[in-house]
Amino acid sequence: MAFYLQVTHFKCRGISLGLSWAHVLGDAFSAADFMNKWAQVVTEIQSSGPPKTTTLPLPNPKPEDFEAPTLLTKDLPVSLNRVDQVGDHWITTNTTKMETFSFPISPSQIANLKVKIVGPFFESLCAIIWQSIAILRQENEPKTVTICKHNSKRTKGVLSNSQIISTVKADFSIIGADPKKLATLLADQATEETTQIVEAIEKDQGVSDVIVYGANLTFVDWQEANFYELELQGHNPDFVSYSIQGIGDNGAVLVLPGSNHFGKGWEKGRLVTVILPQNEVWELKSELKKNELMLESSIE
Repeated sequence: MAFYLQVTHFKCRGISLGLSWAHVLGDAFSAADFMNKWAQVVTEIQSSGPPKTTTLPLPNPKPEDFEAPTLLTKDLPVSLNRVDQVGDHWITTNTTKMETFSFPISPSQIANLKVKIVGPFFESLCAIIWQSIAILRQENEPKTVTICKHNSKRTKGVLSNSQIISTVKADFSIIGADPKKLATLLADQATEETTQIVEAIEKDQGVSDVIVYGANLTFVDWQEANFYELELQGHNPDFVSYSIQGIGDNGAVLVLPGSNHFGKGWEKGRLVTVILPQNEVWELKSELKKNELMLESSIE
């Protein structure tokens, strides 16, 4: 099955909605569009019966008119990593046990970070986390990272995976670097690889299994995803989270919209979800607290 939607009703009359799908088929922006459209259809059915059937446009696949050669590692963009064949399971197997944790960032923390780094919030946040992970990995500090961002040219309502994927390489130590230098590097020196990825996958017609998330340490900017536009019976979501299974061993950091679930005004903040090898989680939390990013009251 390409996707799975689960609806859970609680005695308090609250509802929990869960959507699981193969990430190769679409990104978080498509997932948000799908959920928002689903809520509209449910509302129409409740008010006036089943609506007329509509079909969302999908990208036209290119004809397979040649035999696909094996995709060689040397032909892969920096943002991709070959993994063992996963068949119909969709999710690759990690060599180490991964752990996920999340924490909110308040509007005041965002303002303080912008003053401290003097740069865009996303790149400033990533700079601090990049350096924190480098500190705990020491000799294996990640000098190459992947950045996933929203494609402003994406057509809303069209289900696709159309993020802009770029890589950033540092030729200096991350541990001792000025966070401002790292933020500038992330903002100004990213090399886009989206076209290279498409060409590489089309070249072997999807025969090889590769990953983007966690192939390098990966930072994902989903701040603009419309997670909170869903409306059912006049109500909007109180809290929305998003995670990815099958992350490579280098880990990933997802930056999502904030929520007033944490208090008044927190909808202008952000929710950060981190997926890392389990043995790195405690040390990273300690580094994040030192940098005043993760508070004691943060969710686990």
